Amino acid sequence: MYRRAISQPRVLLVVGHPAVGGALESLLRLERRYEVRRLRALSEATGAARAWLPHAVVLDAALVPPEAKIPLEAPTLLLAASESESASASAALADPRGWVSKDAPAAELVAAVERLLTWHREAAAGSLAVALVGLLVVVLAALLLYLAWIAIA
Repeated sequence: MYRRAISQPRVLLVVGHPAVGGALESLLRLERRYEVRRLRALSEATGAARAWLPHAVVLDAALVPPEAKIPLEAPTLLLAASESESASASAALADPRGWVSKDAPAAELVAAVERLLTWHREAAAGSLAVALVGLLVVVLAALLLYLAWIAIA
């Protein structure tokens, strides 16, 4: 499936800690590739996501309450302190696409956001497609045997 390139992807940052959020916002703005908005509360994020329609959300896993359901439709990358924190926060999201450590180097954070924006599911061949390829192989083998039989006879 063809997907048009996004000229300047919109990234919504939802990070509670002002220093971490500011650093991540500055890092993405320095790339000059992203349109970035930053919020400090999860309650603001759902309304902003509906109004602004981000291509990706970077969400602090510490902001996700236990047993909650977060109605963010955009692909979401979690900033988490550990894999277990990421796993519990992922359960609350509509479209979680992985996590990155809060203390990851700058290059790793930017790479994670880039993967989030370019990620797509690999389509597996369905059973009908496999059956048709198998049928085609059988027909071609039968045709070769027929031609060999004609040449010998």
